[in-house]
Amino acid sequence: MGFGATLKRIREQQGLSQEEVARVLGVSRTTVGDIEKDKRDIEYGEMKNLAAFLRINVVDLFDDNAVPQARLGKYREMLMQAALSFRKATGKDIPKTFLAKLVYLADFAWFYQHLEPMSGMTYYRREYGPLADEYFTVLGILVDEGQLQTAHGKQAQWYRPALSDEQPFSPQYLSAKEIELIERIVGKWKGATTAEIVEFTHGQLPWQICLPNEKIPYSLITQEEPEHVY
Repeated sequence: MGFGATLKRIREQQGLSQEEVARVLGVSRTTVGDIEKDKRDIEYGEMKNLAAFLRINVVDLFDDNAVPQARLGKYREMLMQAALSFRKATGKDIPKTFLAKLVYLADFAWFYQHLEPMSGMTYYRREYGPLADEYFTVLGILVDEGQLQTAHGKQAQWYRPALSDEQPFSPQYLSAKEIELIERIVGKWKGATTAEIVEFTHGQLPWQICLPNEKIPYSLITQEEPEHVY
């Protein structure tokens, strides 16, 4: 059961209509329907408001996904490592969509090389490219914990690592070789725009073959030419 189905179950258990949820999120009832069908992503801020309205914790919205803690831990370390590598390579804040693409490329490139993903998260074919449902949640948690800072106003479209000597980044799940691959991917794309990296992922077989909102099998990347993996 995915996030949308979990939301629908909790909403119905509490006797709430889609219209009531729509008012909390400031969207239309049709949009809530799309969220429940996993056709529309939900931002972390929206998720926090929704969890408060439903009187549950944010993580409860993902309970039925049963994502192992180690997998989530590794995924969040991939986000931090990609943001750190980008900051080190460019001196700039990283756009939210750009960060999502780097993490996706690392997961699928690792599968291409080792026949197993780096994190094992489930990715879906979304409008702006392959994306794990947990991306916005993990991103929001990293901001709440102070490990990432938002930049460029309230829209929070850019991020920068907020680490210090007292709070260094010390990966527990990522190996040295996995970090090396992330750094290579960042090195290749550090001078690109968000539109360019999105166009690249849209040109890959995993995106081309799958239908909108469909789960993307990692194995599809093995059909790519080496130079088009990342």
